[in-house]
Amino acid sequence: MIIVFSLFKKTSQGIDNQYLNLIKPLIPSWKFYDDFEETRLLFYRAKTTSEETFNEWAPLYQNPKATFSSLFVNQGNLMLAAQSHIQQLLHDIEVHDETKPFEDTLSYKITQNLVIYAIRKKYPKSFYYQFKLASVDEKAHPREDIIISPLYQEGFDD
Repeated sequence: MIIVFSLFKKTSQGIDNQYLNLIKPLIPSWKFYDDFEETRLLFYRAKTTSEETFNEWAPLYQNPKATFSSLFVNQGNLMLAAQSHIQQLLHDIEVHDETKPFEDTLSYKITQNLVIYAIRKKYPKSFYYQFKLASVDEKAHPREDIIISPLYQEGFDD
C-alpha cells in the first residue's frame, strides 16, 4: 500500500507520475459529478489512397446497440474507456507546456492508438487518417473543433 501511495507525488498541478499512467485505465473517472459541460467526442476520417477524398467526419465510438451477445461481451466498456480518456486528453490540453509538441504527450499517443484500432476494423491494411476532438450538439454532430490532428498514414512501407 505504501508503494502505491508513493506513486502519487502531489504537485501544484495535480499528481504527476509517468507510472500512474499505466494504471489510469483501471481507475474510473469521477468527473461526471462536476458541473454540466458540453459533450466532446472523437471523430475520424480515413481513406485508402492519397488521391481519394476524405469522407465526412465520423464519430469514433458510438453507443453500442443492445443485442443478445451484449449479455456476454460488453462492448460499451470500450466506449466508456474512450470517453474517460477524452477527459484526460482535455485536461492535458489545458495544462500543456507550449514549449513541447503536444503530439509527444502520452494522452495524444493513446488517442492516436484508439483511432488506429478503430479504423483497422474497416481498413485492415494501409490507410491515411486524421482525427479530431470536437464539442458536439445534442445529435452528436461536430460543433466546435478543439484539436485536429495532422494527416497520418498507417501500414505503408516507407
